[in-house]
Amino acid sequence: FSHLFKYWWLIAFCMLLGGIAAYIFHRVNPPVYEATATIVATIDLETFPFKNVREDLIQYNEDMALGTVEAVLRSSAVIQALITAVQTQGISLDVTTLARDSTIERKQDIWEVRYRSSNPATAMDITNKWMEIGYANMQTWQAEGRIPPFVILETPTPAYLPDTPIAYLRSNLLLAGSTVGFIVGLAISSLIPISKPIRCTRKHD
Repeated sequence: FSHLFKYWWLIAFCMLLGGIAAYIFHRVNPPVYEATATIVATIDLETFPFKNVREDLIQYNEDMALGTVEAVLRSSAVIQALITAVQTQGISLDVTTLARDSTIERKQDIWEVRYRSSNPATAMDITNKWMEIGYANMQTWQAEGRIPPFVILETPTPAYLPDTPIAYLRSNLLLAGSTVGFIVGLAISSLIPISKPIRCTRKHD
């Protein structure tokens, strides 16, 4: 500990370098915001036709029926309609960007549609427009028989304007950079050989 304390300036210098590197990274990578819209899809057990079968087959048919929700949201018709709609609002979007920055996740009977962007308003607008177009197409699919009639689709809950980034928050980056610098400083200091005290010898008569 005395040896490390001797090189406190080296550790502090590494922490400073780590903080500067984190700040530069923050300037290059702005904070990312994520908006989430949800829709609830359940099974009407009164009209569900697969009752007198094995339990695993019941679960299989339920999952297949509810999976049509994601199938609609990812359909080419919905994606193209979404891209066209947001472009008319002045938002640049293409298929590659949508696939990279979006997530569709099922949590039991809740489907979550998420979109990430450095602009919180853009994240909210794209998410809500996607869910709006998707829900309209779900109703069309159900009317055409492509979604089973025993699937109950509730009105979606729109995304709200995100106010906290989910990634690249400046304070978190600075803390992480300083911490990495501290660890690197300790490692470098520990590699410096410990100087041994010089002993003076005296001849005895």
